[in-house]
Amino acid sequence: IHTNTKKSRYNKIMQIQQKISNENLQAKIGQEHEVLVEDISFDGKYLIGRTKQDVPDIDGIVHIKNNTTQNLVDKFVNVRITDVKDYDLMAELI
Repeated sequence: IHTNTKKSRYNKIMQIQQKISNENLQAKIGQEHEVLVEDISFDGKYLIGRTKQDVPDIDGIVHIKNNTTQNLVDKFVNVRITDVKDYDLMAELI
């Protein structure tokens, strides 16, 4: 198969997959989830974590608005999903 044909097919599949992923993530808006906080964003505005369904290097991450002075890294927190950005979820602490 010609290289351009491969690239074209790949791009079509990825567009479809992105739409499916976005629909699945949009359905989570308003839901509450338990998240393991793994890190803090470089500017400190967001805690970065994963739900129990998220697989590293495959699934997106959860960006949680950091409105606390507590160190929550390596702790489980309850969040409410507020928005979707590409393959990631945006959330707030409950």
